[in-house]
Amino acid sequence: MIERPLPTSRPYQAIDVTDLLAPLPIRDGFVWVSCPHTTAGLILCESDPEMLEDVERIAQRLFEPFEPFRHHKNDNPNAAAHLMSAFLGSQLVLPVRDGALVLGTYQRILFVELDGPRERKLHVAGIGAIVGPADGS
Repeated sequence: MIERPLPTSRPYQAIDVTDLLAPLPIRDGFVWVSCPHTTAGLILCESDPEMLEDVERIAQRLFEPFEPFRHHKNDNPNAAAHLMSAFLGSQLVLPVRDGALVLGTYQRILFVELDGPRERKLHVAGIGAIVGPADGS
């Protein structure tokens, strides 16, 4: 498994990490990407500057109608970050062919910081290998 450091600089921040994952640890098969944090997430999404801003804005405001959260007791105001992380997810499994991610035209891997700034990390590991159909054709 490979670990990639990922510092964030703002409380809510969408970062395109697609290129950070290279080189991939597998030539053909799948790659598993994980952020081991309960206040951050990983998504597949388009990555133009406006979309990144939209992701940040939605992440910051989606849970406002449900405030206040019980988790806020003991001066811990990050319940919305935990909930958003649970909705986004913290892991992706993606296909790899010839050492490159197989993504759709506009798909990029975005890391979404929900409780920053922090020193974050990503874990990346290869899964299996595809060598062809079982009949050898």
